[in-house]
Amino acid sequence: MSVIRADRKTTRFSSHMAGTDSMIGAVLAHRYRIDAPLGGGSGNSDVFEATDIRSRKKLVLRLSAAETLVDLESGVLTATDGVEVFKRQTQMLAGMSHASLASIEDWGTETIAGTLYVFTVLESYSGGTLRQILDRGRRLTPSQALVAGLDVCRALHFIHGKGWVHGDVRPANIFIGDDGRVRLAGLGLKRMVIAEKMSVEQANYAAPEIAAGEQPSAQSDVYSLATTLLESITGTLPFSGDTAAITLSNRVGKLLPVSADLGPIAAPLERAGRPDSAERFTALDFGKALAGIAEKMPLPTPIEPLAASSFAQLIEQKEAEHTGEIARPKIDETQDVTIPIAAAVDPSGSMLKIKDGTQETPIVVASEGEVRRHKRLWVIGAVIALVVAGVVGFRVVVKQAHTIPPLAGIIEGEARNLIASNGWTIVVTSERNDDIPAGSVVRTEPAEGSKLKEGQTLTIVVSEGPTFATLPDVSGAESQSAIDQLTALGLAVTPRDTASEDVPAGIVISWNVPEQPGLNPGDQLLKGTAIDLLVSVGPAQREVPTIVGLKLEDAQKLVADLGLTLVETPAAKSNGADKGLIGAQSPIPGEKVARDTGIAYSISLGPDLVKLPYLVGNHLDTVQKRLQDAGFVVGSVTGNQKSKLKQALIAGKSVKNNAMVARGATVDLVFP
Repeated sequence: MSVIRADRKTTRFSSHMAGTDSMIGAVLAHRYRIDAPLGGGSGNSDVFEATDIRSRKKLVLRLSAAETLVDLESGVLTATDGVEVFKRQTQMLAGMSHASLASIEDWGTETIAGTLYVFTVLESYSGGTLRQILDRGRRLTPSQALVAGLDVCRALHFIHGKGWVHGDVRPANIFIGDDGRVRLAGLGLKRMVIAEKMSVEQANYAAPEIAAGEQPSAQSDVYSLATTLLESITGTLPFSGDTAAITLSNRVGKLLPVSADLGPIAAPLERAGRPDSAERFTALDFGKALAGIAEKMPLPTPIEPLAASSFAQLIEQKEAEHTGEIARPKIDETQDVTIPIAAAVDPSGSMLKIKDGTQETPIVVASEGEVRRHKRLWVIGAVIALVVAGVVGFRVVVKQAHTIPPLAGIIEGEARNLIASNGWTIVVTSERNDDIPAGSVVRTEPAEGSKLKEGQTLTIVVSEGPTFATLPDVSGAESQSAIDQLTALGLAVTPRDTASEDVPAGIVISWNVPEQPGLNPGDQLLKGTAIDLLVSVGPAQREVPTIVGLKLEDAQKLVADLGLTLVETPAAKSNGADKGLIGAQSPIPGEKVARDTGIAYSISLGPDLVKLPYLVGNHLDTVQKRLQDAGFVVGSVTGNQKSKLKQALIAGKSVKNNAMVARGATVDLVFP
C-alpha cells in the first residue's frame, strides 16, 4: 500500500466542494482522476468513480472535508483531531482483509483551495452497487437476495469479531463484482448516529433504536441488512419519511413488514428486522438461517452486473466445465428422498468442504455412480451459487415432515412467516371469535403438535373479530334494566344523563351507536361495540327571572313561558317599585329552580317612607349612630371627618334633616 502525504496541492478543483459535478476531471494526489459521481455518500462524504492514471485501473474514491470530521459528542473537537482519527482508523482497516469486504487500495489527505480533505481509494467492482441496480428498476429474486445476504453476513461477522460496528449497511455500500460476489464497503467512515445529523438515505436503513439515541450495535447492522434485502426483493422501503427523524420514529416499536408471500426467506428477514435488538439474529446466526433455507429456494440465477455480458459468459463457461448441460431431476413421489440439485462436485464424487471463515461445512453430493443407480431421477445439474465462502448447494427436500408449531393468537402474517420454510400448502379460512382479535390465528387444522409433510395442506383459521348481537329497543325502559340487558349481549354501554321535559327521571330517552349511527332495533352489530344510552334526569332547571317592578299580567306571562308559577302574598310597601306593581319576590332572581316551582310575590303599596334623623351639623360618630338606629345604610364619607357634617346625600341628591325618605336608603356623608 502507498500512503499519500498531506498538504499536496492541486489546481484541478474548481470550487470548495461546490458540488460533485465540479469534481469531474480533478486529479487527486497527482494520481487519481475523478471520473463521475457514484452516489452512496454519507452526510460528510462524496463517492466517485475514479481512475488510477498510472495503472489505468478503475477505482472508487471517497472524499470528505476534514472539517466535517469534527464530532463534539465523540471528543473530536477540531479538523486536525478528525484527521488523526481518520488516519488511525484507516490504518487499522487497511490491515483487515476479507473476501466479502471492499479492500482499501490507498488513502491520504489533500489540501484543496485552502481546505483540508481526507480520502480513501477502494477497489472498483464493475457490477456497480446494489443501489444502482435498484435505481434502474431491477429487483433481486429471493434466491439472489439470499446469496447477497450471505456474503454481507460473512463480512459483518468478520468485522463484529474485530470489535467494529459498520453502522451504515445499505444498498449504496454493497458492491457487486464481475464474479457475482458481493462486497461490503463504507466501513470506518464517521458515523452519523444522531437523527438530526443523518441523511434520509441513511435513516431509511437505520435500526429503530437509533431514534432513542442509542449507538449502533452489531444487531443494528443486522436490521439494516434485513431492510436492504427486503427492498432489493420488493422495491419498497418501509417506514420512509420526509426527514431522517420522521423515518426513524416511523419504525419505532414496529415489525419490519415482511410478507409470507416472499417464501422461505420471509422468516429470517422477520427475525432480523424485529424492533427489539435483543430479539434479532447476530450476523452469524442470520447467515446460518439464510443458509438453512437455501435448500427450500429455487435455483438462483447470477446477479446480473450493470456492465455485464462477460459475467453471463463466465457463468456459462463454468457451468459447461463442471456439469455440461443442465437437466432437472425426475422424482419418484412415492419415496421420501433428499436430492442435491446444486453443489460443487468433486470429480471423484466425494464430499467437499466449504470454508465460511469459522468452520468447514460438509456438503453431501451424489456421485456419478449414485446418479446412474437412480434411474427414476434425471441428471442433477450443478449451478455455481455463492454462499458463506463461495459456493452453496441448494437441495430439494421431498416430503420432509415438520411439526406444526403453536400459532393461536399470532397475527396471520407473522404466523405464515414462521412456517414459510416448511413447504406446506397454506389455506386460510376465517370465522367469528369473541376471544381472539381480528386478524389473529384461532387454530390450525391439523392442530398444533401434529406433523405434516411438505406439500401437504395446513389450514389456518383466522379470527374475523367478535360475533354479532341483535340490537334491542330499550327506549322507555328503566335505565339500569336497559344497561343490564345490553351488557348481557356483550355491548359496551355508556349511560349519558340529559334533561327531558317529557320523559321522567331514570328512564331511557334513546340510544345511539357512535360507530354506526344508522342502526335500527333488530340490526346486527359486533359484540364489544360501544353504545350510548341517553337517560332522562327530568326537566331542566330554570333560572328565576326578575319580576319586581312588573305589572302582574306581564309577570304571569314571563314565568309561564319558563314553566314556573306565581304565588300571591299580602301587599306591602316597597321602595323598589311604584304602587300597584310587583314590589317583592322570592326566590331571588338568578336562582335555579325546578319546573313548576312557584315564585312568591307581593304588590307594592308604594314606598316605605321614614323621617331622616337630624344629621347636618353633627360629628361623624353621632351621624353614623343615628343612621344605623333608624335603619339606614351609611354610604361614602368624604371631607375632613374631624369637622361637622356639611351635607347628606341620597342617590346623589341633598336631603335635609327630618326629611321623609325611603326606609333603608343609603346615605352618603359630605364633610368640609
